[in-house]
Amino acid sequence: MRVPKKAAIFGFNLCASVFLGLCVYGLLIYSEGAKRPPNTLLMWLLIASGVIGCIVGIGFFGSQWDRRNAEEAAEKKASPPR
Repeated sequence: MRVPKKAAIFGFNLCASVFLGLCVYGLLIYSEGAKRPPNTLLMWLLIASGVIGCIVGIGFFGSQWDRRNAEEAAEKKASPPR
């Protein structure tokens, strides 16, 4: 799947921001600075799936961003100087 560079940058930043937010929330729960979510299996599965989804999104959008940068560098290298 080919993702445009702007979409890759946006997706990467979105996934990284959500992941960072979930990490901070987890630290707040650990230090008892935030309200604890209900201790249900469904809640913890939702949080775990959110974290895993963010990690997968960071990897996917990061690799797409790197590919677009490599394509742009190859185009600059192939084009004659003006």
